[in-house]
Amino acid sequence: MKKILLALFLITNFYSYSQSPSDLFNVGRGISQSSNQDKLTKRFFSNIEIEFGVSNEIRYDYSIYDANDNLLGGRSTELDNKASYGILYSINYPVFNKLTLGAIGGFQHQVQQKISALKLGGILRYHFVNYESVNINLMTAYNIALSDNIESDMANVRLGLQFPITRTDTFNLNLNVFGDYNYYIYNEPILNEINERPGNLIFRSYGLSLGIQF
Repeated sequence: MKKILLALFLITNFYSYSQSPSDLFNVGRGISQSSNQDKLTKRFFSNIEIEFGVSNEIRYDYSIYDANDNLLGGRSTELDNKASYGILYSINYPVFNKLTLGAIGGFQHQVQQKISALKLGGILRYHFVNYESVNINLMTAYNIALSDNIESDMANVRLGLQFPITRTDTFNLNLNVFGDYNYYIYNEPILNEINERPGNLIFRSYGLSLGIQF
């Protein structure tokens, strides 16, 4: 219970005062600084997570043309911030001591503009103590379009901090706190301006995922 409260305190301070990867690394190190640092035995492990996020910025970039199809200029506007949700599965294996590399597959839906996509990619984790303890993780993923309003593209980057809530002999229940960046090539006008041509949508979000590691 003390570790959970310490983790929540440190994470709250991180998101209140900083957004840099180095500070996120220091948060994880602070949670696990009193633990053993022995060399780990290599083994596969899997994670399945249900995620929920809230955007703090959604930017729509588009172009305006005249009646003769000549470009007048590019424009940007901010859309209402809305939620996203999804599910991710990863299988992971150590590449160095405490550094694991995983293959990712999953699904995500953005409520703003009703965007749905499958995800394929990779995730890199640094484990501060062992595979069942706190880790900082970096994910990149390719969005495979399920909606007609977007195109498939390599466009998702996520930085997170994961720590265990409950441990058993067969699995861990983990919480992951993350910042998410998603870039979509968008195919449909949103603002209905005259001669509007869509460009892209950029989502910047913060989120939580609750998952099982086994």
